[in-house]
Amino acid sequence: MIEKLRIRPYKKKDGQSVIQWLYEERMLRMWCREHFSYPLTVDQLDRYYEEMEQDPNTLGFSALDEAGMVVGSFRMSRINYEKDSVHLGFIVVDGTKRGQGIGERMVSKAVSYAVESLSMSRITLNVFEPNLRAKRCYEKVGFEPEQYTKEDYQFKDEIWGNYQMVYHAHGEQARV
Repeated sequence: MIEKLRIRPYKKKDGQSVIQWLYEERMLRMWCREHFSYPLTVDQLDRYYEEMEQDPNTLGFSALDEAGMVVGSFRMSRINYEKDSVHLGFIVVDGTKRGQGIGERMVSKAVSYAVESLSMSRITLNVFEPNLRAKRCYEKVGFEPEQYTKEDYQFKDEIWGNYQMVYHAHGEQARV
């Protein structure tokens, strides 16, 4: 069990961990839709994070355990300082460490960073309907479904619905 969880800016070498966690195509699609090709490679992640570093409205983060090992990753994008809003995405946790509350703590730290350091009041994220564990994790942090798209994405013979979820720092209610 991880006692202390920390977040820090994403580093290029963290991509090696992310690639190991997303070894199945279905898992990769749940994480990124079609943003990356399967199988995920270091070159793809390096290009992606180089582009992200050039975008003033996107930040990448990694979650670390007590020993400084990468156990999770996420990004904040669509940072809008005028509307005090940000979008969380590309949220992933080391599969060998799932079930330990890492996802919930990592997303909670992401929310705290967005609210306290970036002064955001509205935080959004998307989660596919089959990813019930992730949806429950986000709900535990305080996210609520705001919008649902029934047939949003097709993966092979499956059609996935998609929830857009929202966290309001000042307690407003989400629309469903």
